This record gives sequence, C-alpha cells and structure tokens, in this order.
Amino acid sequence: MDLFSSLPDEILCHILSFLTTKEAALASVVSKRWRNQFALVPNLDIDDSVFLYPEEGKREREEILQSFMDFVYNVLALQGDSPIKK
Repeated sequence: MDLFSSLPDEILCHILSFLTTKEAALASVVSKRWRNQFALVPNLDIDDSVFLYPEEGKREREEILQSFMDFVYNVLALQGDSPIKK
C-alpha cells in the first residue's frame, strides 16, 4: 500500500482540491478508492475557455462541447449534498 492510499478521505480531498476539477477526475483512475473522491472536493475549477474561444476549425465539433457539458453535469451530480466553496 502506498502512502496516499492510507490517508483519510478528508486529507485526500484536501490534496485533490489543489488540482483543477479535470486533473482531480483524471487522478481518480489511480485506485478504486479514489474513483469518486474528486466529487467531494469543495473547490470546482472548470475551464470552458476552449469552448468559448475555439481554435480555427474546431467550432464544428459539437461532440466536444457536448462531452464538456456532460462532464460538468456529472461533476455537479456527484457533488450531491457536499458543499461547494467556489
């Protein structure tokens, strides 16, 4: 067992809160225990600038925008009753 796996959930969530929401979600693949920990992080950092100011030719890729909106929806749904600070 590694050092991070033995940390309490509160400490793990605190560490994940320093990452963007996307990075925290990516970190959730590290272990089964981490799978939904990012959903309990009280600070959400979701960057939509790629969709507001897309590179030339990428505006037509509606599936990317839909994927982003699905990700945001799922993150908010996983938050449940957990407080969101920012």
